[in-house]
Amino acid sequence: MNPLRMTPADMRLGGHRGHSAGAPENTLAAFRKAFEFAGKDVTCETDLGITADGELILMHDKTVDRTTNGLGIAQDMTYSEIAKLDAGRWFGAEFAGEQVPLLRDALKLAQELGIIYQLELKIYDRNDVFFPKLRALIDELGCADRLQFSSFDYVQLKAVKKAIPEVPTVGLMHSRLIDPAALALQADLDAMNIEIYHFESGEARQLHEEGLAAFCYLPARYHEKLMQYGVDVESKIVQWVRDGQLDQLLGDDVAQVARLKKAANV
Repeated sequence: MNPLRMTPADMRLGGHRGHSAGAPENTLAAFRKAFEFAGKDVTCETDLGITADGELILMHDKTVDRTTNGLGIAQDMTYSEIAKLDAGRWFGAEFAGEQVPLLRDALKLAQELGIIYQLELKIYDRNDVFFPKLRALIDELGCADRLQFSSFDYVQLKAVKKAIPEVPTVGLMHSRLIDPAALALQADLDAMNIEIYHFESGEARQLHEEGLAAFCYLPARYHEKLMQYGVDVESKIVQWVRDGQLDQLLGDDVAQVARLKKAANV
């Protein structure tokens, strides 16, 4: 049975890089905010990186420039160097002092609160290094039930499923695919994330017919931009939830996705 298939009533809610609309992305503060809005089993999408000394960290970019007060390529810095950086002040003074988190610390928070992390694998050429580190950390903490793996690299997703089979995998897709279910099955995936502007095209139903889960991501202010032209994206999402097409809805604004699920009256 697919662990990521849900009903309209138990569709999972999530935050893109945590509640990144209201807190600095990929920080413990953003993950706590996501939990405040969506509660237990909220899914926090986040990004897995690695430092020069082999520590697994959560950071989207290759460099620390955009989301900290430092400069440099994260993979070329030690964690002691990265830990000295402020990863919160750029977003707001109230977040000054937030650090780039270790995956270990984020997982301990997940176990404490009941958060699930969808780890996007941002390291494409070092499976031999970080797969064993992931395996050892999961075994040590007993946290496989707190994780999903995602990537645009389906070859890597198939490899990580072989190395860590108890953690579900999610394929990310920018464009429409001729047969997403066939590709997902070939890569041994559990779910595919369909871009919101393609969701009406029917891929979710095709995925469900093959026992796969369908996820979607709602970017910040996407709805507001289209509403200016009379397109009500929120109403469409509510209907997708009611129709059972969505297994997990991620958004930059976790309060928004929680409100949409509530509006579906399920």
